[in-house]
Amino acid sequence: MTIKKAYLLDLDYVVRKGQTYVRLLLKGRSKAVRLYYRYDPYFYTEIPLERKEELLNMTAYAKDGHAVSPKDVQEAELIWGRKKKRLAKVICRQPSDVPILRGAIPFPCYEDGIPFSRRFIFDMRLLPLGILHYEREKQLIKRIISCEGGNPKLTTLAFDIETYNPMGAPREKVDPVIMVSWAGKGEGVLTTKQVSKPFVRTVDSEKAMLEEISRVVAEEDPDILFGYNSANFDLPYLDARAKATGAQLKLGRFKGQIKQSKRGLTTGVKIAGRVHMDIYPMLRFFGHIGMIKVPDYTLRTVAALLTKSGKREMKRDEIWKLWDSNDISDLAEYSLVDSRVTKEIGDRYMQVEAELSALARFPLYDTSLATSGQLVENLLMYEAAGKGMLIPPKPAGSMISERLSAPIQGAYVKLPEPGIYENIAVLDFRGLYPSIIVSYNIDPGTLVPPQEENQPAEGETNISPTSAVFLKKPTGLIPYVLNYLIDFRVKLKRQLKTLDKDSDEYKILHARSTAIKVVSNSFYGYLVYARSRWYSRECGESVTAYGRKHIMETIDKAEKMGFRVLYGDTDSLMFLYKSKEDVLAFMKEVNASLPEKMELELEGFYPRGVFVSKKGGEERGAKKKYALLGEDGRIKIRGFELVRRDWSSIAKKTQLSVLEAILKDGSKEKAVKIVRETIERLNSGKVPMEELTIVTQLKKDPRGGYEVQSPELSAAHKGMERGIPMETGSVVSYVITKKGKSISEKAELAEFAKDYDPDYYVNNQILPSVMKILKELGYDEYSMKVGGKQKTLELFI
Repeated sequence: MTIKKAYLLDLDYVVRKGQTYVRLLLKGRSKAVRLYYRYDPYFYTEIPLERKEELLNMTAYAKDGHAVSPKDVQEAELIWGRKKKRLAKVICRQPSDVPILRGAIPFPCYEDGIPFSRRFIFDMRLLPLGILHYEREKQLIKRIISCEGGNPKLTTLAFDIETYNPMGAPREKVDPVIMVSWAGKGEGVLTTKQVSKPFVRTVDSEKAMLEEISRVVAEEDPDILFGYNSANFDLPYLDARAKATGAQLKLGRFKGQIKQSKRGLTTGVKIAGRVHMDIYPMLRFFGHIGMIKVPDYTLRTVAALLTKSGKREMKRDEIWKLWDSNDISDLAEYSLVDSRVTKEIGDRYMQVEAELSALARFPLYDTSLATSGQLVENLLMYEAAGKGMLIPPKPAGSMISERLSAPIQGAYVKLPEPGIYENIAVLDFRGLYPSIIVSYNIDPGTLVPPQEENQPAEGETNISPTSAVFLKKPTGLIPYVLNYLIDFRVKLKRQLKTLDKDSDEYKILHARSTAIKVVSNSFYGYLVYARSRWYSRECGESVTAYGRKHIMETIDKAEKMGFRVLYGDTDSLMFLYKSKEDVLAFMKEVNASLPEKMELELEGFYPRGVFVSKKGGEERGAKKKYALLGEDGRIKIRGFELVRRDWSSIAKKTQLSVLEAILKDGSKEKAVKIVRETIERLNSGKVPMEELTIVTQLKKDPRGGYEVQSPELSAAHKGMERGIPMETGSVVSYVITKKGKSISEKAELAEFAKDYDPDYYVNNQILPSVMKILKELGYDEYSMKVGGKQKTLELFI
């Protein structure tokens, strides 16, 4: 046997001759290999241990009639809450035996629903993308010695396909793939027609094209295969066309079919021997957590905002027409650029994904499809297993319904007074909820039930504002993990200040810091998530109650020191100041009174800001809707339409221009002029469709999930009539045209819109986006003539 080391890229399992083997994808210095490790699945049950032999000899039957029995039964002792629980460990022959045996045992069972490959990571203390030290004999790993953190240099390749689509949406049984492009170490386009471009290779048939892209991928041998919406479209389509043409499509390193799987509303595709990463769900996740801000997740939009070159424009119905015309040079350029920008985006965010994977102990492929709650859950399961704790089961049925029916009281909000102000200081608590959890040791395992007979002594507990009691010691699982993450990130931030921002080390550590922030900030949400394994209403209520207590006390202190507090929300407050030194002195005084892990930080000083009124014309200000001018000249915007994707570009640009006129120039005349000129442009009928497109995601099935006919639903139905697939989660880009009576009837997919309704965009987009802002300048009603038509603006003079 020889001792080796390699990076752990991925793992799954296979069953051979009744034995279960974990199959590890490892990358050494030169190439990636698959190695195998014998390991048995298991779960726990509360069966009395004197009945151990009875359990060992039991037989259960699968649906197909084959008999299943335990391989072994062992005694085990695990921590459950604040006590130890004696259990029977039921060892099985293969993962599929677990639910069969679990269903036949008439006693409570535990840890029967943990995916086997993750069970192996927990038990062997593995780190995805870490350096695995092991002893091997041929293809079999005999002993895992250790696994330490690593940073493998992963090679990447992005691909994209173009399909023939005379019916709007391509039909995989009928319409061929007409181009495949790639961008990796090299780049190019494959097609079956002649093109006078140096990057294009012409092949004889669609079958030859699919086999050639297989050869290209094998030659480049990437560790990561990027695509954009490739799990939903490109890969299933390639697989279907390979079957239709008899092509040998092989995109993996080893034998195995392209395997599609559902993760909630997200679809993934596994490729044997490579990590497939679909950029589309990855960016949606980053958008959801606020790491990136894009109006929609079409490749065109994200490429324009996140890459240097952007994406070439081409409408869906132009593709088949260009193909039939045999003038496909532009189509080839378009296809190649799609692969280039997909690779650029993938490479840009790859390090953050890698850090999330290592941090949450989640394989990279799974991380690319995970929610923040799933990352938190996996990390907690890993740490619980390491501490000998019994992992709680997932809730189901009535328990979930009960949790959903009783929402937890949220944060404290002091609404602002609408208006325009100067010299605003913004302070916020660094990681408020994580720091509260750590400071007060809030955890389901430290919670002392009020009915418990032996109550702890005074001084041994923290009593929350809700009267929930938590032991100060020992440290609970969740506070333990969060404390480590908080301290680790503080250390990283200190390191980052000493590094060149263009250095590789800075980029790695910055990605690591980002990953820690993402996971840390998700713990509270996971704690009160109805489907959480570690759900605790008492814990969640206590966290928000402590949060309200601290922000209210801080606001009270600020007012007693003579500051006028404009706004307070959850973890931050804004107040007017005369001296920056007074603000810093106030912050120092507050921090001296806080628990060690809590800290009030200066977010920034702002020369000018605007707060708008709530809907309905109330005098109170709107929550989370303001704009602040920073000392560096940048505008910080919260809640306005320009940060939402379901408003047109022209409305967003107009709103931003109005805010800039007010905050930067201090000119209400300029702000009004901007609105007038925009209305004139709209009435001219010459505004490009790109500025008028509204983007909305379908939250339900368009085939029957909606009770009311909305514009996006109407546009989706028109698309479906053209053969364009629409389902839950689909992004609909539409324009309100002149054709139709109601707004919904006028909605048309942007790529098919021929005109637009200027009245709709004036009254439903432009005016609503600016009227709240201009009202703070003293405007109320004003009538003016634009393009010969009388337009009433309920926001002027």
